[in-house]
Amino acid sequence: MIGQIRSFLLSGTALITILALLMFVGHLLATDDDAKKDEEKQRERQLKIMRGSAAMYAVSPAEDRKQLFKLYENAIMRFSNPVGGTKDGAIFLWSHRGRLQAIIKLYTYDNENFSHEWQSLSESALVAEREGKVIWNPTEPGVTFHELTDAPKPAESAVERLRQMKTLAGKFSSTYLVAKDSKPTELRLLIQPMFRLDASEEAKILDGALFGFAQGTAPMAFVLFEARGKGEGQCWYYAFARLATGAVTAKYGDKEIYSVARYDFRRDPQQTFLQMHRQPVPKE
Repeated sequence: MIGQIRSFLLSGTALITILALLMFVGHLLATDDDAKKDEEKQRERQLKIMRGSAAMYAVSPAEDRKQLFKLYENAIMRFSNPVGGTKDGAIFLWSHRGRLQAIIKLYTYDNENFSHEWQSLSESALVAEREGKVIWNPTEPGVTFHELTDAPKPAESAVERLRQMKTLAGKFSSTYLVAKDSKPTELRLLIQPMFRLDASEEAKILDGALFGFAQGTAPMAFVLFEARGKGEGQCWYYAFARLATGAVTAKYGDKEIYSVARYDFRRDPQQTFLQMHRQPVPKE
């Protein structure tokens, strides 16, 4: 009888222990779910801030500031960069008549303060205003297009042209140097285009795409392709540019085709690349 009682008590203790463990695990799972929900809400809030920040700008050609470029309201990319410390970021574009004109990278290191980095994609001067004040007015072209003389003629189908651009992008390589005494980092080509251009009869563009070169998932440079008319046919053209403050170089095969020194941090609004720290955010 005593043995039966002992066995019953042990079974009861085991059951209580199991129930306690189940309650503890359930609490951990619930806490984890709450943390994930809070993180998702934070990311949604930050994307809203970045989208609203981009929308605060009016970008136009310098010669006609009433003719505003089109802002693509949805970010073309969301990113982070554990190597550089960026916790969250997004990229937005402006275009005019089918051709890209300006790109902005917004990002945060602490989920509170946001930096803005501009790069002109225009072949002429432009102006960016915020609340009626000129923030950025590069006086020179931001990019220079070059014909890819060894590239095949742009294909007839959009699917095949995308395949051609991916192949062409794979022939480019790029490095990023944070400081003079550091070692250059080989940037990773993002195999999917960040953005695909629409055909434009007015701009005589058949197709085009923007490909990024990233550290982590953060683009530090990019190559822009356009299938343009030349004579009676079409040819592939490219332009390369930075999207970071470090020194950037690029090669097409073994040939260096682009090199830019580290950003001087003068915050000169007339430069084609401009970085601005701790920028105001739109009111919620």
